[in-house]
Amino acid sequence: MRGLVDPQLYDRARLAALSEYEILDTPPEADFDDIVQLAAQLCDTPISLVSLLETDRQWFKARVGLEQDETPIDQSVCRLGLGSSEMLIIPDLTADPRTARNSLVDVADGVRFYAGAPLIAPKGEVLGMLCVIDREPRPQGLTAAQQGMLATLARQVIAQLELRRAMLRRMEEDIERRQLNELLSERLNQTLAMINGLASQTLRAVPSRGPVESFQSRLNALTEAHELLQRKKWTETDMRTVVANSLARHATPERFTATGPAVQLAPKGAISTAMLLHELGSNAVKYGALSVPGGSIAVEWNLSGEGDDALLSLGWAEAGGPPAVTPTQRSFGAKLIAMGLGGGGAVRESYGPEGYRGWFEAPLVHLQRE
Repeated sequence: MRGLVDPQLYDRARLAALSEYEILDTPPEADFDDIVQLAAQLCDTPISLVSLLETDRQWFKARVGLEQDETPIDQSVCRLGLGSSEMLIIPDLTADPRTARNSLVDVADGVRFYAGAPLIAPKGEVLGMLCVIDREPRPQGLTAAQQGMLATLARQVIAQLELRRAMLRRMEEDIERRQLNELLSERLNQTLAMINGLASQTLRAVPSRGPVESFQSRLNALTEAHELLQRKKWTETDMRTVVANSLARHATPERFTATGPAVQLAPKGAISTAMLLHELGSNAVKYGALSVPGGSIAVEWNLSGEGDDALLSLGWAEAGGPPAVTPTQRSFGAKLIAMGLGGGGAVRESYGPEGYRGWFEAPLVHLQRE
């Protein structure tokens, strides 16, 4: 392997690959500890190590039978295997000129046998070795079955490193996403506040206060919907929370009911649903059930179908208020209501003696789309 490329270039690539795993000097982890325990048992050795090699030291991510968590690189037998993808086996370390003078070997109770399977990263760099060590020489080395199992466990070490790196990246992405969401939310809140302030100043001289108040009420509803999503870190929020928050702007809890299954809405779906409920609530306060003391609102939602064909239906029913009258003019609020859930789907409205009724239906996938 190493003979095909410049040794210095290979070492730089190898060290860079090792660095990307962010594994050095981390605390023990059970997944790696289990591998060395199993390797020692399968090969019947007192010592087993997951050895990762830097320029001047070898560091043990997991170890059994050895107290040190690292040694200087000149004491490393594992470094002899860095240039090959083959297993390194030295039956008698005292008889091999490469290791006979090693300070871990050339002592009375030193190590005598070594077998190491290279830890090969996906792009081919050898990061270190999964090794088993004995204090007695083994002229026979390891059996073919033991060599096969040691190589398999070495691949499992790399698999654990890859999994760990993927989890670290996911955590970093989540942190970056939260930071970005917080910044965007802050900027958005500032923008909405500025728009509200400008609208108040600009529209102060408008003699007809109804449209002005409706505009500011919608803006406040939009701001509250964004604040709800901000508390949810701009991830999904549940339908029940959207309904309860929207109705609470217009009525006390005893004047409305909200029933339905658990449904998660993406930010866009949550905002459009909140704006629809705001228009319905505003109309109820002005003309419907909430315009009199005894009136009430019942909101119910249901799911039908499965998968991409699933539909969310939302029902709005007023009771105890004045008879509902079909409007003669199509106001802006009526147009917003006609857009339904998420700006699409079926809409049916009923005006009668019992009060206003509305049914709204939309594909669930449309409301859950990021």
